[in-house]
Amino acid sequence: MRIVPHPMQKWILLLSVLSLLYPMYREVKRGGWLPDREAAVPFPPSGSVTVNTAIDPHDATSRMRVVTASANAVVQLVDPGTDRHIISVYVRRDDDVTVPVPPGTYRMRVIEGDRWHGPVKFFGPSTTYESVVKLMTFTRRHFAGIDLHRRPDGTLKTRIKIGDPPPLLSREQTGE
Repeated sequence: MRIVPHPMQKWILLLSVLSLLYPMYREVKRGGWLPDREAAVPFPPSGSVTVNTAIDPHDATSRMRVVTASANAVVQLVDPGTDRHIISVYVRRDDDVTVPVPPGTYRMRVIEGDRWHGPVKFFGPSTTYESVVKLMTFTRRHFAGIDLHRRPDGTLKTRIKIGDPPPLLSREQTGE
């Protein structure tokens, strides 16, 4: 008796392999293992921020903590209704910073990579981009943050973004 595999078994096997290879590809990309022939610029110091000009710095009465792993990171808070940028925090690899942020409920985006190419191209070919699934709430008494050390049992769920992150500044402002 000859056993004939079901045609769908090939697709199941292929999808299983892809589900393992894609996270490995993202780690290779984030770690700077892909070729990057463009000139890099210095990454801003940890704890540096880019703030929307409509935000009053005196309103930043809450705090956000960011702990990075083996990649540089830009962690952004955006208005969930309008997708308007509120604040971006720059954190170098293997660092831990806490910065003041305005109270509110925000969508958090995480942009990571190896070599910095500026606020339009971010990390060039090593750029990875994702958003935190749940909205993050900051109040005067409730602070929030993110630890970018990936763990299988991690509690902070993120959604991978396939495209490039929107630039922080227009091309006219940056001269690119």
